[in-house]
Amino acid sequence: MGYDLWDRFDLGSKDQRNTVSTRYGTEADLQRMIEIAHRFGIRVYFDNIMNHNAFDIPGFNADTPIDIYPGMVPEDFHLRVTTEGFYRKWDNTRNYGDAWQVQHLGLADLIDIAQEPGGTNENFGTTEGSTFPKIKFVRQPNNPEYYCYLPNGTYVGFGTGNGITTAILTDPVNANFYSERVEDFLNRAARWLIDRTKVDGLRLDAVKHARADFFGATFGANKDNDDYGYTGQIQRQFNLTRGFSDTNHRDTVFDTEKPRDDAMLFGEHLGEPPGYADYLNAGMRLVDNPLRQNLNDKLGNPSNGLQGYDQPGAGGFSPETGVMHAQSHDNDYAARPELQLAFYYTRAGLGLLYTDGNNQAETLGESGGAFPRHANTNFLGQYNDVRTPNMLYIHNQFARGYQLGRWSDADYVAYERIDKRENTSMSDADGVTLLFMLNDNYSSGLARPLTTSFPATAFGNNAYLYNYSSYGGGFYKYASELSSTVVPPGG
Repeated sequence: MGYDLWDRFDLGSKDQRNTVSTRYGTEADLQRMIEIAHRFGIRVYFDNIMNHNAFDIPGFNADTPIDIYPGMVPEDFHLRVTTEGFYRKWDNTRNYGDAWQVQHLGLADLIDIAQEPGGTNENFGTTEGSTFPKIKFVRQPNNPEYYCYLPNGTYVGFGTGNGITTAILTDPVNANFYSERVEDFLNRAARWLIDRTKVDGLRLDAVKHARADFFGATFGANKDNDDYGYTGQIQRQFNLTRGFSDTNHRDTVFDTEKPRDDAMLFGEHLGEPPGYADYLNAGMRLVDNPLRQNLNDKLGNPSNGLQGYDQPGAGGFSPETGVMHAQSHDNDYAARPELQLAFYYTRAGLGLLYTDGNNQAETLGESGGAFPRHANTNFLGQYNDVRTPNMLYIHNQFARGYQLGRWSDADYVAYERIDKRENTSMSDADGVTLLFMLNDNYSSGLARPLTTSFPATAFGNNAYLYNYSSYGGGFYKYASELSSTVVPPGG
């Protein structure tokens, strides 16, 4: 299928698991897609998994190889050892309020990797919580193209012809340089992926199931410049592959108003414990699950209003740290998704649109339904539904700069976007790019006594504005008329 991880260095180029091609195509297809997307200014992010591999267990019985996953051995996983010397998975996490269980037990019956930093596997043995020394060895001696440094530390890049040979990898003199614990192997695999595909960033799967200090430096004055850990190594490779020389690995991860010179990294963390802060400090944004849950509770709910939701970051993470979303491959429900997406495309921060291509996924019984989940979102404007392309146009043309709240109550929200990057001393009237107004009342239109940054005085200084939204059709209004402008029901 190409989804559940088997070989981290196979993107659809090796004849294994009964085919070369994945269900989605070959590596050549993937690289061609990215190349064409980049021509059109489209950034590409991959779903990247470091917490687990697929469902198979190395050394499950006498007939199962212990190196069933290329480059990996049983001691790289959290496994129970039977009295006969075979291996079994531990239980899935029983209590999501227990951080140790979250990071050392199973997730959805997938095989859990011991990616905790250091020389000790913290859940390997005959009883739960047993510890065992990690194995450190040269993991892929027959694949010098998967390495990028000579033994003297010189960077030579990934790929054939880089000067690294099997003889160099297997020379005992170089054993210490090329030997890796499993976390080092994961770091190198992520670097190879960044270089091989020229991808623009990664959505990091199930991050709370791995310790935050696996991902990167979480404290210290120089943490943003540190190459340590998963995020640090990804950013180092991104710079080498793209030719960037900046030393700060995180500034453009957390500020979308700057020209991008870092890989965009955002983690899936669906609730504490462990806490959010250390993962943000490790150099990633987080998917804004709190905001999604809050809007699912508020939109369409007459007893739970939208007070305060004109402010940046209201209901979830700050614009600098979150990625807003209504649905995902795991969650198909969203209350009034058209209004959620309108929020996410216009307010400060990064928004995400999920689609499965209009119900292409098959039902997977173990997941309780279709997997990936059906989105029911006509994201390309199918069936004459223009809402998503319209909101994306508004996002691309006008949703920039900071957010300034203008009104909020039970059903109505209004805010502006103001961009003063060219001249920080300009007036709000010169910097304002967008006024957004939303009505969660689906039975009647609403107007509110708004003030606005658009000039609204008489004698020729009255901004003439256009409604770009598909709701209510295109029409013009003077800024002085905004307080009487009716936002249509659910518009």
